[in-house]
Amino acid sequence: AQRERSIVLVQDAFTRYFETPLLAAFIELAHRLGHRVFLAPYSANGKPLHVQGFLGAFAKAAIRNATQLKALADCGVPLVGLDPAMTLIYRQEYQKVPGLENCPHVRLPQEWLMDVLPEQAPTAPGNFRLFAHCTEKTNVPASTKQWEQVFARLGLQLVTEATGCCGMSGTYGHEARNQATSRTIFEQSWSSKLDKQGEALATGYSCRSQVKRMTERQLRHPLEVVLQYARR
Repeated sequence: AQRERSIVLVQDAFTRYFETPLLAAFIELAHRLGHRVFLAPYSANGKPLHVQGFLGAFAKAAIRNATQLKALADCGVPLVGLDPAMTLIYRQEYQKVPGLENCPHVRLPQEWLMDVLPEQAPTAPGNFRLFAHCTEKTNVPASTKQWEQVFARLGLQLVTEATGCCGMSGTYGHEARNQATSRTIFEQSWSSKLDKQGEALATGYSCRSQVKRMTERQLRHPLEVVLQYARR
């Protein structure tokens, strides 16, 4: 019975070191939904190595992490990640490493919420707009609809914005030599849509970082809104 009400949070470097309030928000939300959260020991999953083309080093990191994830999955408790790019690596890049074709499944937060979040009577009207991470939209097309359904259970309206890349594009936008191009990409898609009616939310750490860098605005993660309404 305890296992049915437990989850393992697979940590990523972004939320562990740079956005701990989001990490804390997820843990509080899970507790409010009656679930106990166990933190998986942090281990770098190799995403930057893969992005930069260091495939040998990436394979070693992937094998190490997959072994750890399998041990956790064998406990029969769902594995959940927070950042889409860092979570979906286990379904995409890891699967291409020989021997890791059956890497344990790590859920996105909205996938888990679809299983555990009950229908609630709305306490106040709310309209929100979702700016989803590129990796999330392309690798899990249903992901944005799942967020919309999660919000609907709270009596809230969430509309997904049709956007291209925010301009961060992995490590690309972090490099000084790419700043001008990164800004141009941001202005081509995201910039003009941020000020439309309804609070803008972003699922990706890189996307929120880009918005803050370009506009000095701090966007919330959809989880933070779900927690806000769960507290009422």
